[in-house]
Amino acid sequence: MASQFNISRATVQEPLLEWSNHSVFLIALISYVALAQLSQVLYNPVTNGGTFWPGAGLSLALLLMLPTRQWIWVIAAVAVGEFMGNQLRGYPASANAFWTSGNFLEPLIGAILIRRADNQTGALAPLPNLMRFLGFGVFLAPLIGASIGSIGTFYIMGTPFWHSWPKYFIGDALGVLIIAPVLLTRVRFSSPLHWPQELLLFASLLALASSLILRNWTDILDMILPFLFLPFMLWAALRFGLKATASTSLFIAAAAVFATAFGYVPYHSNVLPEVHGVTMMQVRLLITSATSLVVAVLTNDLIQGLSNEKRLMRQAHRDELTGLYNRAGLHFRLNESARHQHDAEALHLLICDLDSFKPINDRFGHLAGDQVLIEVAKRLSACIRDGDAAARIGGDEFVVLLDNSDRQSVSLIAQRILEQMSKPVTGKFGEVEISMSIGITPWRPTVDINTALHAADQALYQAKHEGKNRSVWATLSI
Repeated sequence: MASQFNISRATVQEPLLEWSNHSVFLIALISYVALAQLSQVLYNPVTNGGTFWPGAGLSLALLLMLPTRQWIWVIAAVAVGEFMGNQLRGYPASANAFWTSGNFLEPLIGAILIRRADNQTGALAPLPNLMRFLGFGVFLAPLIGASIGSIGTFYIMGTPFWHSWPKYFIGDALGVLIIAPVLLTRVRFSSPLHWPQELLLFASLLALASSLILRNWTDILDMILPFLFLPFMLWAALRFGLKATASTSLFIAAAAVFATAFGYVPYHSNVLPEVHGVTMMQVRLLITSATSLVVAVLTNDLIQGLSNEKRLMRQAHRDELTGLYNRAGLHFRLNESARHQHDAEALHLLICDLDSFKPINDRFGHLAGDQVLIEVAKRLSACIRDGDAAARIGGDEFVVLLDNSDRQSVSLIAQRILEQMSKPVTGKFGEVEISMSIGITPWRPTVDINTALHAADQALYQAKHEGKNRSVWATLSI
């Protein structure tokens, strides 16, 4: 579970990139051209649509990761890379103009809509951000880009619109869904030697399953086996967070692309030609990838909600300076201890007050006084047992709650506290001598807590009166 928390914390919005204009243009151009050429080598997007068009996801992610003033450099890089790449492959310039327009307008429209929806960096969490990303980036923008490109294909090359448009749209939508989340979550891969055991097991099983699923067996198995990818994607979403889910989707899509390039015919059947099988695989990847991202974000939102609740609880119950319980936290802990206390067990309260703390503030200032209080809190926490609790209830006054303790163990703890507090405190202000007086009382929930605290406070006053730096037991009978 630790890995999930570590990964999930990284879904907080990343800062915008700070690159020079020249760097933006060169990185966008080289990345786009490399992905486009790789896609052309593995499959021909014009004829069969391939599996997904990675340039769509790359360009949208770059726009969302950069300040708006630098968008022109990304758009220019996409236009130059797309147009020149198609020209070198001999496609008609008139058709190329439509394809290029569609490919640079598509990410621009998606980025504008996502950013206008108050998501400045394209963060995928919480869930409303993901739904806007899916709606604008994965559906609406590819819808427009595919329409522009398919119109050019129809008028210039004569390919029926209803034949080219679905492949164009699904390929671009899947490219956004597969590539953009990986870049927007800024995955930082660590050495496999340092991966948690579960993550290493997951990666190994996924690689093994991919090698078995992405090959042709029989008509029935070829229709059923791809469903086995969904449990892996849900495993990643529930256990490893958004980054791992995005990486899993990319791995599965890339594996499908390479398998297809090397002879695998997806959804092989006598009634399904190869191009229809590719389209079915695209649709399956769209559905499973979107579903896994939604599950990952919902899981992230749940974890963040629990973390926020825990943080708010801590803020309400903890002293900001020392980290010990405050008054509210002390009463909460007293109620918890009272609920779980057995009749034969006693609780004990120690009211602890520093001796001559005011001269430290007067001489060295309140910052020095705060450093002393922080050190006192550390020493106090070190003197008590794991099941006990310490609270700062004001100024230099502390309360210790000792669960399930007898008089001898309480006396030993009180003596340990006195010994630790008698040691000097060293800081930037120099070295100061401190000591502490303690009032002790036993307490059972049948006795009013204010009565017990008053008895301990009276014992503290007696300790001060007898010379300080000592502990005194109250006369309260339980």
